Amino acid sequence: AASHTELRKSLKIVFKGEDAVDAGGVLKEFMYLLSHQLFDPSTGMWSTSYGDTITWFNGDCHWNDEGYYLVGVLIGLAVYNDVILDVHFPRAVYRMLLGHTLGLEDMVDEETKKGLQQLLDYDGDDVEDIFCLSFEHCWRDLLGMERRVELKPGGSDIPVTSDNKEEYVMLYVKWSLVESAKQQYESFERGVMQVLESSSLDLLQPEELELLLVGSPDLDLDAWEGNCSYEGFEADSAVIKNFWKFVRNSDHERLLQLLKFATGTSRAPIGGLGKMPFKIQRAGPNSMQLPTSHTCFNILIIPDYGDDNEKMQHLLGRAVLECEGFGLQ
Repeated sequence: AASHTELRKSLKIVFKGEDAVDAGGVLKEFMYLLSHQLFDPSTGMWSTSYGDTITWFNGDCHWNDEGYYLVGVLIGLAVYNDVILDVHFPRAVYRMLLGHTLGLEDMVDEETKKGLQQLLDYDGDDVEDIFCLSFEHCWRDLLGMERRVELKPGGSDIPVTSDNKEEYVMLYVKWSLVESAKQQYESFERGVMQVLESSSLDLLQPEELELLLVGSPDLDLDAWEGNCSYEGFEADSAVIKNFWKFVRNSDHERLLQLLKFATGTSRAPIGGLGKMPFKIQRAGPNSMQLPTSHTCFNILIIPDYGDDNEKMQHLLGRAVLECEGFGLQ
């Protein structure tokens, strides 16, 4: 494996058959596409129990340690090269990477978390009769086979009572977040640390590490517009007014696509859109040419469509939907 010194060298990406100068945008595109492949549920590496909103390790995947290691390297490279990725790890992953102790608040499954909290909050002395639990956990794997694990030695014969319910919750959380996917997580962590070894990672809080990797989901459109500069246009140009109409009339999904098209990433950087340099540049007179972008520099290039709002909506919308690829003429 490459040393962390080698992995920290400057990365320059070239797509076969596409001409581009990599000033950052090609790297962002490469890592975006690579992350979508590595985090695809069809790889079998990720649990499908939480839908598309949460990425968690598949504890039944014992055949792809190298895959988890490579995902970890990708995450480390993204953090080191200041590239925002479209990944959906829960906060627990960032807490584990920083060596923090996990608790009930870190549970990934909301229903399980709610049930465990109800157990803790119950103040009756008939816990054993009401909850009917023991220090053994049962579940079905991806093949539908019943699996069992004792949370401590002899756990199947130890009922959960009002006296030991805190211990039960602690052990359940530890098994769920650590022990159930220990092999997979350790390979992933090894990859992350292969890049970020001897860095200042331990100075960060989990939420700060998360922001470094995935950016902010909050899109402040007023801040974005207020921070925008123009070349060849004025702020009161008809084209510019129609662009911001497009922005404000877009749903959240289309806003993410527009950000991806213009900047190479669909999330706001630390500090929000008001901290992101962004420019709209004139690309000649009115034409049927689609808008383009220099994602390396967060520059959106738009022909002067004049006051034809319908044309702007159609051509910009089409460009945003077809935003993969690079080319220099």
